[in-house]
Amino acid sequence: MKGRAIFISIILLLSSLSPVAARLRVGDLRVEALENPIGIDSRNPRFSWRIFAEEERNVMQHTYHIMVASTREKLDQGIADIWDSGVVESEQSQWVLFEGEPLKYSSYYYWKVSVTTQKGETTESSPAYWCTGLFSENDWKSRWIGMDRASEWDSETQWSRLSARYLRKEFEMNKPVKHAVVHISGQGLYELFLNGKRVGDQVLAPAPTDYRQTLLYNSYDVTSLLKENGNAMGVTLGNGRYYTMRQDYKPYKIPTFGYPKLRLAFYIEYKDGSTEVIGSDTSWKITADGPIRSNNEYDGEEYDARKELTGWSEVGYDDSSWGSAERVAIPYGTLRAQMMEGMKVVDTLKPLSVTRLEEDKYILDMGQNMVGWIRMKVKGNEGDTVQLRFAETVQADGNLYLDNLRDARVTDKYILKGEGLEEWAPVFVYHGFRYVEVTGYPGEISKDNFIGEVVNDQMELIGTIETSDPVINQVMKNAFWGIRGNYKGMPIDCPQRNERQPWLGDRTMGGLGESYLFEHQQLYSKWADDIREAQREDGTIPDVAPAFWNYYSDVVTWPAAFFFNADMLYRQFGNLKPIEKNYESMKKWVRHMKDEYMTDDYLMPRDKYGDWCVPPESPELIHAQDPGRITNGELIATAYYFKILELMKKFALLQNLPEDADRYGTLAEKVKQGFNDAFFHVDSLYYGNNTATANLLPLAFGMIPEAWIPAVEKHLVNGILENNQYSVHITTGVIGSQWILKEFARMGRADIAFQLASNDTYPSWGYMAKKGATTIWELWNGDTANPEMNSGNHVMLLGDFIPFSFENLAGIKSDDQQVAFKKIIMKPNFDIEKLSFVNASYKTPYGEVKSHWKKNFEQLEWSIKMPANSTAEVHFPLNSLHIKEGGRLLKSGEGYLNVRTGGDSFVCEIGSGEYRFTMELDPGMGRWRKGIVKEEFLYETAPFPECHASTIAETPKGLVAAFFGGTKERNPDVEIWVTRKVDEQWTSPVSVANGILSDTLRKACWNPVLFQVPGEELLLFYKIGSSVSDWTGHLIRSFDHGITWSEPEHLPEGFIGPVKNKPVMVGSKMICPSSLEGSPGWRVHFEMTEDKGKTWRKVGPINDGKAIRAIQPSILTYEDGSLQMLCRTREGKLAESWSHDGGETWSEMTLSSLPNNNSGTDAVTLIDGRQLLVYNHVIPPGGTGKGPRTPLNIALSKDGKEWFAALVPEDSPLGQYSYPSVIQGKDGYIHVVYTWRRERIKYLKIDPEQLTVMPME
Repeated sequence: MKGRAIFISIILLLSSLSPVAARLRVGDLRVEALENPIGIDSRNPRFSWRIFAEEERNVMQHTYHIMVASTREKLDQGIADIWDSGVVESEQSQWVLFEGEPLKYSSYYYWKVSVTTQKGETTESSPAYWCTGLFSENDWKSRWIGMDRASEWDSETQWSRLSARYLRKEFEMNKPVKHAVVHISGQGLYELFLNGKRVGDQVLAPAPTDYRQTLLYNSYDVTSLLKENGNAMGVTLGNGRYYTMRQDYKPYKIPTFGYPKLRLAFYIEYKDGSTEVIGSDTSWKITADGPIRSNNEYDGEEYDARKELTGWSEVGYDDSSWGSAERVAIPYGTLRAQMMEGMKVVDTLKPLSVTRLEEDKYILDMGQNMVGWIRMKVKGNEGDTVQLRFAETVQADGNLYLDNLRDARVTDKYILKGEGLEEWAPVFVYHGFRYVEVTGYPGEISKDNFIGEVVNDQMELIGTIETSDPVINQVMKNAFWGIRGNYKGMPIDCPQRNERQPWLGDRTMGGLGESYLFEHQQLYSKWADDIREAQREDGTIPDVAPAFWNYYSDVVTWPAAFFFNADMLYRQFGNLKPIEKNYESMKKWVRHMKDEYMTDDYLMPRDKYGDWCVPPESPELIHAQDPGRITNGELIATAYYFKILELMKKFALLQNLPEDADRYGTLAEKVKQGFNDAFFHVDSLYYGNNTATANLLPLAFGMIPEAWIPAVEKHLVNGILENNQYSVHITTGVIGSQWILKEFARMGRADIAFQLASNDTYPSWGYMAKKGATTIWELWNGDTANPEMNSGNHVMLLGDFIPFSFENLAGIKSDDQQVAFKKIIMKPNFDIEKLSFVNASYKTPYGEVKSHWKKNFEQLEWSIKMPANSTAEVHFPLNSLHIKEGGRLLKSGEGYLNVRTGGDSFVCEIGSGEYRFTMELDPGMGRWRKGIVKEEFLYETAPFPECHASTIAETPKGLVAAFFGGTKERNPDVEIWVTRKVDEQWTSPVSVANGILSDTLRKACWNPVLFQVPGEELLLFYKIGSSVSDWTGHLIRSFDHGITWSEPEHLPEGFIGPVKNKPVMVGSKMICPSSLEGSPGWRVHFEMTEDKGKTWRKVGPINDGKAIRAIQPSILTYEDGSLQMLCRTREGKLAESWSHDGGETWSEMTLSSLPNNNSGTDAVTLIDGRQLLVYNHVIPPGGTGKGPRTPLNIALSKDGKEWFAALVPEDSPLGQYSYPSVIQGKDGYIHVVYTWRRERIKYLKIDPEQLTVMPME
């Protein structure tokens, strides 16, 4: 190790490559994280930019200089009449605060920035701009207008029906226009038209809020739509959440805010410098008798094309039948700019198929559970009515499955006008669906006449990841579709049933994962405002915000989303404003919960939801009833309150509030002590009732005294493995799943985390996908649970799947101190053996990061791209050798970049640029691994899911291995597969034997055993049978070293050949170690042949199957001619017996000193006379005689009696590593194959000269 340390403790020259002319530029200019935004109502907006430096490394900003001007001309002339920051020596390129002249409302400003790097290079951006919104009520110069009543055709019952309102206004302009900006708030939803053209591409605007607090408005530059003479504006008002979906129904739960209404201010700046404002007032005209007869987010939209108002938003339309707009009740909320992109049609999908169920009923399959609507083309007669009904799944007979939608009617209706080809899509509703029922469609239906338009908040996709694991990839795709579909101006729980609510608990940690896919900071900043505004005067934060449902449970875990997401916005994007803006509100809640509920023991007994939706004990249940699955709610609440106090301490320090920080820190320590006193069991060293969540939370939150941490971690591992000895599954609900993967990875068990993430059996994310889900279910058992609460598109159970994928698989994580990826920690879990490559990219606030790596057991290649003005801490595996970058060994050189040893990895600090690292991996590096010189799987992919019972032999042409593989042990499709080592590569497995006994009878194949007859052919013994008691023995031969094989030979009745382990030769006698498992018990015997399997005889059984129950022997040889037998037993230890006459007689079987978990072993006598044993050194628990098949151990002995520990090839608690086969080759190397988790066969090459031994522990 010292030599390796000397090698690695060097200064890394990554900037010493041949100099290349740099292409440096500044771009991606943003104001409040928006590109050239219209309608920013901040008087002190913040600026951000990115630096792009192609073909140059280690680029850092040294200074910046911002110039802001009132016109583009002044900016181009270098006149910064609004603000000149001067040259500021700083690396800051995000959230730089405007400190210039007071800004005017509804005005344009132009800006640019120049930067100088630490190398003295200077570059200047292209100009950018923003337009301010309206800063105060006085700026609006208009009225709220509309019609505060229903029409005679409307219905204000539980399933409310209210037709859209249409408003119009004509106006003239007689002078050339410089700028024209419309500021509009249409509640609940609106569409704006100018001279017959739809303004903007937003849909379902504006975003929903608690209208008693805030009403959002949008701003549009409409200069290009104006005409020199007459102009006309039109606005359609939909209901949205303002006129809520359920009227006259549960008013104590569901607030409604009034009838749709409009406020609009149209600011026109003429080229002569004069201005004009056209505002909404009673001079506008209004009608509700238009084509949109009803629009209800739950129930759908009804459109009667016969009532279309052709030309209504153009000059000259006859509106004489319309009424005058009325001044209406003024909303309680304050008008504020919608400082985010808003919802748009972001994608389209074509149906995969259209299926006819009945004469007038068809089902469209979109192939993807999506959120949006259907755009339809149709041709028919006037009055023909097409009805579209939506669902996520279909029943067995092909009809829609609607039970999980509750009372949502989810139906759109279109009535034709009968004027040729008509095209229509709704505008004020959306649906969550994969399947669409079409009825009433006239003429021949074609899937080409339908297109799905995907609707969600417009935001940049900033993260992508692909791995070698197809389950991870599919779950990530499902997550992508689920997350985007539930962005509706706020993060909602589901998009299909009569709920669609912004539940806080669904996103406590969900926002972090989502931030790796979408640049959602505007949405989450707005949601933080929603939560603050929903807070009651006493400090209570609701479960749903905006509070469209009146749920104020006064719990801890759901309001925790307020704190966690403010922290997320700071850590991921560097945005401190949500913390600053909401800090007083957060303080009020913390104080309220403490004063109202905290016990004298500093516990927080406020919980309602618990670990919501843990996998239940019965498939039809929604919630578990088994107390052993349910985590104590007081434990959960107290742990989360502690974590919130820790965050409040952090928030206080960020704002230079040391007294607040001390106060929260002191209280947090008292809560921690109270938590441990109440919930930690000192005698058994676990928390609560030992559920995964009970142990996860104190581990994740840092609440456990250091001395207790290993024991709690062990309980967590054992709890996950308890009922799944060879696999692991999720046992947590919404709360525990937020921490489970990353916490396992942190404690060094990334293998368990990855298995949880990549499982495709119940309960798991992959199980959902395997069952056909294309989004994320609300329940782990979403295919069987009661439909009362069973959404097919929920993201609350995603937990930390996405952060684990990006941070632990790809290795892209922000440093905790230099946030927003100013410094990036790149530390993939390369030790996950099932993962062979990851390709990920992520657009940080500073630019794009890429992490592309691929590996096998011998080498690792890792390509990294880093953006300018940031650095990275890159972690290489400790068993790395000869690390190269760009093909050259790392060498010392200029700069601060360096390599050092850091705990469990080598750490390299790099600056911006592109890098390609390559390194060799030493399989013998690590505790109990010295001597391993090669490690690999026999195959990466195969046409069977399971394999077991491998065997290996050396022929004159190289190594040959065999094993059985199929869908599952005992299944008739299990066959014998062979692979050969050719040119240092294993060939693809080939089936050489199956269990086909006749045209109608097929049984499983079992336990192949290879044996190279010295100087002659290669033998392969195997068994066929439906069970062990049904086995018959078979033999095939290869005369070309395993390439081709003879027809099967049936062994004589009662003979099966070697049962698991290789024969030995004593002279011309082949001794095959064998055993039986039927009545009267497990017994060992030996089958002898002196003519290579033509004739046979038996020796034994050598035990009675009662005192010692033993099977599957191995034979060791000694220089004096003695033979030793070691075998598996059900007695908790390996058994042994000795022969001194060439195997003809054997001593009484006795138990050895070595433990045995009732799993197969193998042994070999080495050339130097030592004996080597491969086995599971596992003491069966509680005298059961059977234990886990992990770890896998190798021991050495000189006399077969006293054994010493030599190697531990596998030590993961996950899965089984068993049924080894071992030989020593002619070159002296040891060759081992064994079952790896029943998924693959692993091969080891071991140098016996390097093996060191220690006494058994």
